[in-house]
This record gives sequence, structure tokens and C-alpha cells, in this order.
Amino acid sequence: MVQLFRGWQVVWMNEKDGAKIGLKDNDWIEVYNRNGVVAARAVLTYRIPEGMAYMYHAQDRTMGVPGTTITKKRGGTHNSVTRITAKPTHMIGGYSQLSYGFNYYGPTGSQRDTIAIIKPMKEVNWLED
Repeated sequence: MVQLFRGWQVVWMNEKDGAKIGLKDNDWIEVYNRNGVVAARAVLTYRIPEGMAYMYHAQDRTMGVPGTTITKKRGGTHNSVTRITAKPTHMIGGYSQLSYGFNYYGPTGSQRDTIAIIKPMKEVNWLED
């Protein structure tokens, strides 16, 4: 049922960018920066512009996510490499609109473009030991 619910984590990227780092479609990758790390599958396509990668759906980090070589823990959710910038309109009202959630601040998201490094995972470790 989990596979029907959300599927596994993916990062969409240009097929030429993938070829530059030795990726094939559906290979496991690590996406990381100073904010965090994500383990996911690569979806290589011509539809994403070169130099850009795209992740969506903040999925469960415990389902279908291997460990990473960087943290030695599960790969994190798609929000792990982004950061939150509070919008000034969220500060109005004094109601419950400012509630805390992991790596999230406020009721609505704003675009969170960031720079990250993508590298292929040479070995997939499911942390079963």
C-alpha cells in the first residue's frame, strides 16, 4: 500500500547533467548541501533544463530510503536540503499560523531554490545491520 500511496523519492534532472557524473536513469543518488542530505532515485529527462534538478513531494524518510554516506543515517525528506524563509505576511494576526514543523515554518510554503551537490551512490546501504 505504501508504494501506491506515495511511491519512492525521486530527483528529476537533465539527462546530459546525469551523463556528466556517470548516472543512468533510476540510479541512486545523494543530494546534499550545508542544510542536509537526501537519498533518492534519479529521473533523467530532457524536460528539465541543464544545470537544474527538481524534487517534489515531501515524502516519508523511513520508507524506501537507504542510508547516505554523508550522515550514515536515512536519507532525509525532500525538504532536507532546503531552508525556510519566513514571509512577512505570516507575522500578521497573532493566530496559530506560526506553528512549528520539521524544517518548516509557517502555513504555506514559498519557493525554496537552493544550490546542492548531486553525486551517485556507489553502494546502497539499507541500514539493516
